Amino acid sequence: MRGLLRIGFWIERNPWFLYLTTVAIWSSALLSKLLYNGLVYGFDYGLFHPDGALYTFRTLLWSGYSEFEAGKIVSEWYDSNSFKAKYEGPELYYSTNSMWDQYSSRVLYPLLSIPFVKLLGPSGMLVIPSMTFLFVLLAISRIAIKSEQKLLGFMVIFLITMSTTTSRWMFANTSDGLLLAFTTLIILIFHANPDLNLKKSGMLLLLFAVVGSSLTRFSLLTWVAIGFVFLLRGRWKEFTVITFTALLGALPVFLNPFFDSVLPGYGEKSFLEKTWIYPVNLVKVTFVELGQLFVLDRVLLVLLVTTILLALTNLKMISSQMFLAALIAVWLTGAINGVLGVNFRYQLPVIPIMLWALVDLLPNVKRVVKEYSREKSAGL
Repeated sequence: MRGLLRIGFWIERNPWFLYLTTVAIWSSALLSKLLYNGLVYGFDYGLFHPDGALYTFRTLLWSGYSEFEAGKIVSEWYDSNSFKAKYEGPELYYSTNSMWDQYSSRVLYPLLSIPFVKLLGPSGMLVIPSMTFLFVLLAISRIAIKSEQKLLGFMVIFLITMSTTTSRWMFANTSDGLLLAFTTLIILIFHANPDLNLKKSGMLLLLFAVVGSSLTRFSLLTWVAIGFVFLLRGRWKEFTVITFTALLGALPVFLNPFFDSVLPGYGEKSFLEKTWIYPVNLVKVTFVELGQLFVLDRVLLVLLVTTILLALTNLKMISSQMFLAALIAVWLTGAINGVLGVNFRYQLPVIPIMLWALVDLLPNVKRVVKEYSREKSAGL
């Protein structure tokens, strides 16, 4: 406890110390994950997941390997390093794996991973997600320093690294981590432009985020939600640009058999029938995801509920609007897949926005308490 107080003192006196502390916290979380990973109550908390096999296979192909060589490398690696996923090489080939229809537009993560895989082998697929998590934490540090809430920023960063959910997905060979990089860019843009009157550089950065996320995973609903926040502030140009670009980015997904990937567990149903099933499944996903957080990750659950309550009581603030809009969007996106109990995986892009909202909104609680105490004293 005394050590934490000392760290807090240094952070308040030296803003740069928050960056150093953030890197140290991230390094500890990464080292812990590398040393301790595996199955927990049957859940896979390992480093190499089923999705990652396809991304690794594609990265190896783009690195110059043939399908036979890439399939052999991945199958041997997963046989030794994965706790649940096992493959025969030909199962991963473009001609035999039906998942490539859904993954055809997800090119950015395997593309960025090429130099790291050439250097480190299949374990190089962990570099991009891990560095993305560091980017998220450093961005929150920057916002906390600019907002003069350095100690609060430290507390938020410390707590999110204690979350088993974030360590599960941010240090794994999936594209989920990279997706957070683009929502992190958005909070930096919003924080630097509270009136949402973006200059040319801000608009270009915004377009980069939309396009980058579209090349990572399906994220159309998230961008429509963010565009809606611009619309609430009367920023029609930004809303139009975001929505139009996001629709273009999602076009490859719609050109593929997209409707087959909506509620795939109901494959025999028509799309019209799935539209009736979807609301019921949304309720199921909500209860299961929150229940799973209660059992597996109460830290993240407390942060999530706290942010929701703060946002609902400060609806006029841009961070509140951004968080609530994005939360609804990622929840709707998660229900499209329809898989129950994926441990907040499809909701991960909201985490940077949640952390920003906490840093932005928690000081309001202190101000309200002070005002209430002052009014009560004056009344007495």
